[in-house]
Amino acid sequence: MNTSFANRFRAVPLAGVLVLTSMPAVPAQFHLYLKCTGTLSSSAKPTPAQLELAMRDNNLTALIQKSDVLPVGERMKYVATEQAYTMQMRTPVYGTRGTYYDWFRGVLFVWHPDLKKLALTRISIDRQTGGLEGELLNIEGSVLGKLAMQCTPQSMDDVPAPKF
Repeated sequence: MNTSFANRFRAVPLAGVLVLTSMPAVPAQFHLYLKCTGTLSSSAKPTPAQLELAMRDNNLTALIQKSDVLPVGERMKYVATEQAYTMQMRTPVYGTRGTYYDWFRGVLFVWHPDLKKLALTRISIDRQTGGLEGELLNIEGSVLGKLAMQCTPQSMDDVPAPKF
């Protein structure tokens, strides 16, 4: 066999890899952006809370874009019914993973000491009124805190830069 032909034959997979890696990244297609504001109530006094979600229809995930009560960048699976979006997120037990930080290296979790035991977050958003109700539960299932928020839909034009 001709050695130059064999060398060209070996270069074909490498060329394919180079073509695939040079293609531009396609942004995720989110269909709904929600900006929610309200309160987090626990055994301490109620504190203001905010949550911004990007909802994606094709794989039913909600991306936490901005929040002072949930970890930014995490995804939650949601179920869409005629009445509500319902979702839940398991949180690693405190101390098993590093502290969550935002883009500017600021601590995300600022909460009552009992909330360090957070294991599960359950959220329900009413599709008619935009009311959000949520519970923060510990590993035993006891309620550590409750979320009460009002969500307003946003368009991609309303979302601040950087846009996906």
